[in-house]
Amino acid sequence: MNSIFGNIDDLYLFCQIIRDGSLLSACKSLGLPASTVSRRISAMEKRLNVRLLEKRGRELVATESGKRAYEQLISSMEQLESGIEQILQDSNEVFGNLKVTMPNNFYHGFVGDVISRFLENYPKVKLEIILSQEQQIPTTDRDLLMTFDLTGLESFIARPLFTARHGFFASQSYLEKHGEIATVEALKQADWIAVDKVWNINLYREQNLEHTIAIRPKLVVNDIAAVITAVEQGIGVSSLPLRHTFGNKKLVEILPEYTRADRTAYLVYRERQHQPRALTLLVDALLTAAKTIKYGTDAYHGGTKGN
Repeated sequence: MNSIFGNIDDLYLFCQIIRDGSLLSACKSLGLPASTVSRRISAMEKRLNVRLLEKRGRELVATESGKRAYEQLISSMEQLESGIEQILQDSNEVFGNLKVTMPNNFYHGFVGDVISRFLENYPKVKLEIILSQEQQIPTTDRDLLMTFDLTGLESFIARPLFTARHGFFASQSYLEKHGEIATVEALKQADWIAVDKVWNINLYREQNLEHTIAIRPKLVVNDIAAVITAVEQGIGVSSLPLRHTFGNKKLVEILPEYTRADRTAYLVYRERQHQPRALTLLVDALLTAAKTIKYGTDAYHGGTKGN
């Protein structure tokens, strides 16, 4: 703030000299060169046309005018200090409202545990969790989206959370009823259960694209747990994340030499500038948790795998 007094910092420097008892002590506590402080005090005295400090021996001490000025200013300076300290405290305190949108299976995977620990560690944070396969574009700096699909989100920050590898599965009852699926054509003609409306399926062998098949799903349900249940019940075949099938004796992997393209899940949010501390900490907690998940299978590569 500039005025006839100059920058308000000059008044603060003056009060600090009186409070610390000497120019050198004030400079040491403020981390400023003595020449800089002395020059600024002299310039302020010139503007005010009043002598606030005088040299006594090797030190600067307050004149009578300086003492009166100090008594009038010190209370305001202390209030200013207190206000700044409160601002700094608030910036470090974790609080506020966050909205997180994610597919249902994310929450029932590892995210739910992360959220529980986060709320325990930061009790002043309030979370709204929306479980949905539908994209909900973040509209404020307190919104977080977890998604596999970055379509229309090019202007947002998208940080990789994990990558899921998919295989193809059916139940034993389905195979007994409809016959073994031993070819790509047989896979294409099977009764499909899909979790989304991506109906052109790429088939990879050792990360090389070999086939693309167009499927016509018999059932579409936007929850991976429901898809797995439908496959277990013998309704059809599906492309499933290997993490969700590991150890499931009700499922039979078909054409195991093929996989679907790996899918990466992302944390999506608005610009990092002025990002609430609560959101920063939640993002960090999710990324850390994703890196430490163990699945007991070599079906995952590049660090973290899941869905």
